[in-house]
Amino acid sequence: MDRYKIHAVKHIFVLLAIITIGMLPLSNTFAADPAAGEKLWKANCVSCHKVHKKLVGPALVGVNEKYEKEWLYKWIRNSQAFIKEGDQRANAIYKEYKNSVMTAFPTLSNEDIDNILAYVDTAPPPEEGAGADGAAAGAGGDTQMGWTPSNLFMAIMGVILLAIIFILARLLSSLNNMIRERRGLPKSEPFSFGKIYRNRAFRLTTGLAMFALLAYTTYDNAGSLGRQEGYQPDQPIKFSHKLHAGKYGIECQYCHVGANRGKSAVIPSANICMNCHKQVQEGPTYGKKEIQKIYDAVGFDPVKKEYIEGYEQKPIEWVRIHNLPDHVYFSHAQHVNAGQIECQQCHGEIQEMEVVGQHSSLGMGWCIDCHRETEVNFQGNEYYSVYAKFHEQIKNGERTGVTVEDIGGLECQKCHY
Repeated sequence: MDRYKIHAVKHIFVLLAIITIGMLPLSNTFAADPAAGEKLWKANCVSCHKVHKKLVGPALVGVNEKYEKEWLYKWIRNSQAFIKEGDQRANAIYKEYKNSVMTAFPTLSNEDIDNILAYVDTAPPPEEGAGADGAAAGAGGDTQMGWTPSNLFMAIMGVILLAIIFILARLLSSLNNMIRERRGLPKSEPFSFGKIYRNRAFRLTTGLAMFALLAYTTYDNAGSLGRQEGYQPDQPIKFSHKLHAGKYGIECQYCHVGANRGKSAVIPSANICMNCHKQVQEGPTYGKKEIQKIYDAVGFDPVKKEYIEGYEQKPIEWVRIHNLPDHVYFSHAQHVNAGQIECQQCHGEIQEMEVVGQHSSLGMGWCIDCHRETEVNFQGNEYYSVYAKFHEQIKNGERTGVTVEDIGGLECQKCHY
């Protein structure tokens, strides 16, 4: 009977250890991570939503209290399918926003959506001089490292797991010695971590686990090399997109003349600035000091309102923010003309930024996700006339939409030439 008791205790020990270890991957279920949610928010949501006010879609503050989690999962993953199911609240939103179709996000997991909703709950109201949804304006771009709810939960669970293992091991050792004593046998060696370490199976398992952890960490960090998401350097002239594109409504392509013509959007030349600043000599944000830097570059006398004869012009040394690796081909014209993509979809709410920073990761995965999910707009778009076959398939009910992937958007040569 004693032998069976020992086996029972051993099995309980193994079962508890497995249950505890199995709980670790579920940490994000119990503790959503607003920091991870912010990254997902910037990558997927900001082109249509703000937290604290309407944009294309509704403000999302308070959405967690208004709707159930399961409802939000279905709405975010595929709002059109949810509407067709006849859900009253889904149809009410669709009608309120004049039948605007929300992008489907079938690749977002429950954990991803929980993280986004956690960010929505914690996002502060935007402040004066802040970027989209309160992103602080200023130099930098370094990743803020620290204890997020997720990794704090993981650390606590790790400590609890070790404590449970230690207590159960001591208990098992004590029960074993009690039985040995009743049988007149000498006591076994007391439990210690040294004894565990000398166990070959333990060392092999621990070694494999450490190798897997290091391999994953190396892979994850390597994928971030060269990424500049959040990079927000100081520029030689304090140019405010919030003032020019936001308050005065200047079109992006008025200054970035290459956006609809070629690969690069082009940094505006000083003569574009001078189209206005020959007359406008003092700005409401920075006054004469910053505008004078333009005059110094081109050799313009603001008093006489004429260019200085024989003046040696100097280039304005703008700091480049968005930069892709040399082996990547990207055409602004392709996306602006054929794709009809708005600047904000990749660059964020640029019209609200005092200081521009890199909004998206611009990584390969980010681009591929966009190509997989973005439906092609055929209406009035002659570029896609060769794909008339897709129209027929949609008419015949063979498909509901066409993504960039369907027209070759995942071909390697499209970006790597």
